[in-house]
Amino acid sequence: MKSNSQKLQLKLTIQFSLFFIIVAGFIFFYFTNKYEEQINDKYKYKADVFINYFNQNPQIFSERKFSDAEIINRLLDLNGAVYLVVEDSTGRLLDALNLQIAEQNLYILSKAGGEGISKDEKVYRVRLPINGKNFSGKIYVGFASGEDAQAIYKNRLLTALFSLSILMAGMVFTYFLSSISFRPLSKILKALDSAPQTREPNKSKRYKKDELGIIEDRVKFLLSELDKSSNEVENLNKKLHDVFKDKIAELNFEINQRKKAEISLQKSEEQFRLVFQNAPIGIVIISTEGKIISVNKSFCDTIGFEREEVIGIPIKYLFEQNDLEGFSNATFDLDGNPVADINSEKILLKKEGKEIHVIVKSVSVIDDKGKVLHYVMQILDISEIKRVQRELVDALTKAEESDKLKSAFLAQMSHEIRTPLNVILTSIPLIADEISSEDEDLKIILDSVKSAGRRLQRTIDMILSMSSVQSGNYKATFEKFDILPDLKNMVNEFKSLSDDKGLKLKLTHNEDSAFVIADRYTVNQVFQNLINNAIKYTLKGYVEVYVKNIKNSKVKVEIRDSGIGMSQEYLQKMFVPFSQEDSGYKREFEGNGLGLALVKKYLELNHAEIIVESEKNIGSVFSVVFDKELDFSQTKEIENKYKSYN
Repeated sequence: MKSNSQKLQLKLTIQFSLFFIIVAGFIFFYFTNKYEEQINDKYKYKADVFINYFNQNPQIFSERKFSDAEIINRLLDLNGAVYLVVEDSTGRLLDALNLQIAEQNLYILSKAGGEGISKDEKVYRVRLPINGKNFSGKIYVGFASGEDAQAIYKNRLLTALFSLSILMAGMVFTYFLSSISFRPLSKILKALDSAPQTREPNKSKRYKKDELGIIEDRVKFLLSELDKSSNEVENLNKKLHDVFKDKIAELNFEINQRKKAEISLQKSEEQFRLVFQNAPIGIVIISTEGKIISVNKSFCDTIGFEREEVIGIPIKYLFEQNDLEGFSNATFDLDGNPVADINSEKILLKKEGKEIHVIVKSVSVIDDKGKVLHYVMQILDISEIKRVQRELVDALTKAEESDKLKSAFLAQMSHEIRTPLNVILTSIPLIADEISSEDEDLKIILDSVKSAGRRLQRTIDMILSMSSVQSGNYKATFEKFDILPDLKNMVNEFKSLSDDKGLKLKLTHNEDSAFVIADRYTVNQVFQNLINNAIKYTLKGYVEVYVKNIKNSKVKVEIRDSGIGMSQEYLQKMFVPFSQEDSGYKREFEGNGLGLALVKKYLELNHAEIIVESEKNIGSVFSVVFDKELDFSQTKEIENKYKSYN
């Protein structure tokens, strides 16, 4: 039986030994080949010198001989080569240096993969292809191997010794591993042999002759014996079953209930522990005497104390002037009445004496009899929120003061600029009447003054309008009105201006009416700006105002022109105040860059959308989309949202 019990051990030992033989062989062939590849790469790198020479001197292939053998001999000497043979693409010899040496070292063998050190280990053979624009071929170069042959030999020897060392170590390791691993199996077999047996196991059915097979037979035999004993016990149990059936059922039920309760309690305690320790706010468990029982990490981080420093001290000592209702007295309601339920804002003292604002919420934990077991207090640090609130109040105060100052400044500047400007503009016609009709130069000057005055007046109006909208002082009046008559009036007003420039200005629409809900004044200002810009920036062609009713209860107004257009880069910032594509003092068109910015603000106020399409030197299309139907209860919300946004 001893020989049978060692079969599995011998089998595993052989398998592990074969594994280590394969590993040792792999290490030997891998590292020797790797080293020889490095040697081969070195000689191929040297052979590239000849490749470069032939690429630079392609006439060698046409003349079929070396044109300058002296240079090639010098290259042979510099690179340690002993021969050089060149063939064309058909395998015919072109020319060679030291051909006799090449033939002695069987250079031709490198064609069949015979590269490497020659048989006498004196020459390293290399074969490389040559591929030029109008020629191709092969070169065979032999280098004096010198120390490389000895290095390869030493590398093979050292690698072989290393591989043999690994093999021997692996076999020793396998032997000791198998001895240690099968020691418990031997003990099990001895124990099974020493067990009392009434009969021998059935040897005729034993298919496995190793340790596991023997153990299997022994265990099966013992199991059969146990099965017999179990049958006897089962018969006894059946007799006792009727007697103890009810009692066992009761006990099982009670045990199961207790197990469930224990598991539920363990889970509940684990969940509470995880929540308690990882809560983002400070949590303190306080006894009915007001002393700290336990704290979590967030609480320690908030107050700057270590956990051991606060356990056992009265919680009220951590608050300013012991200000903590319910925990301020020296005695507590030990009968379990919840006297310490708190939900208020307090000042907490940190370890270094710094005061922080916190929100404190404390609740009582009561048992099933209504008695207080302890208190759970949550503490949230709101010092940063308080600081931000103070900064916001200060910022709001400063913003209100700045807004008042800006409004007063704009009102004063409006009065101070408009008053003399109105005097100038009203005086120009009077001066023009007094001037002789023949003085053309003076008339031109007066026209320029009049134009500049109106331009300044428009700029002031736009600045004031922009300020009014941005500050939220403008009170929009939303109403439902037909936009077509207003657009017709605007087109008629701009007719003379377009005729002066030779432009065709027209209004087209697909229906007789186009009702929108919006603020009429700001809508008219939007289209006056857009039509004026279209005429200003169109040198020839047309300006068209197109109105149409579209789906989803909306009205679309398009201002089309064949003007100078805008670049795609400028389209990204066209609504920024004071932005102009043509900037500088020498720009071709006048303007202050507020028109489109004011258009955007007015449309936002009217809950309208603007879409711009433009191409340089082709023209532009400004599309404005209004809601045809708008709940009047929304208008107040729009105004408030716009004010808060600005």
